[in-house]
Amino acid sequence: MQTAASRPWYREPWPWFLIALPLIAVLASVYTIYLASRTPDSLVTDHYYKKGLAVGGDIQRERHAQALHLSGQISIAAGRIDLKLNQQIAPDTLQLMLRHPLSKQKDVQIDLHRSASGTYSAFSPPLEPVRYRVHVETANWRLAGVWIPGTTLTLEPGV
Repeated sequence: MQTAASRPWYREPWPWFLIALPLIAVLASVYTIYLASRTPDSLVTDHYYKKGLAVGGDIQRERHAQALHLSGQISIAAGRIDLKLNQQIAPDTLQLMLRHPLSKQKDVQIDLHRSASGTYSAFSPPLEPVRYRVHVETANWRLAGVWIPGTTLTLEPGV
């Protein structure tokens, strides 16, 4: 009786499959460590204490806007931003902040100027199609909202 010649282990597919699973996990973890070390996390701030203290000032400005019954409609289309407030109590220039949801480098800050009709307007740089947190503010009050591209946003005090 003749027996079949046995093949060495390295010629069988199953040992290589079993070796490949942990090897893939090790390579994926090395790549993850590489990515974590090369790209800083922009969502974390080094000045969390100062940011925490600034929250109190923001709340005061939002309460002041609420006491004034301020609100506004903002539309962003075709490279133009238009803001219409429900009252004419604001200065000639307002500060508009469009905060990108993921990257601080993509935040946009624009000065809106009042026209003769009472609306505030400015030219808009190209914006990504993401949900932006929008803040319109002066030194005394602040309005906020979330803008989805292609829609008109109603700004209200955030309190």
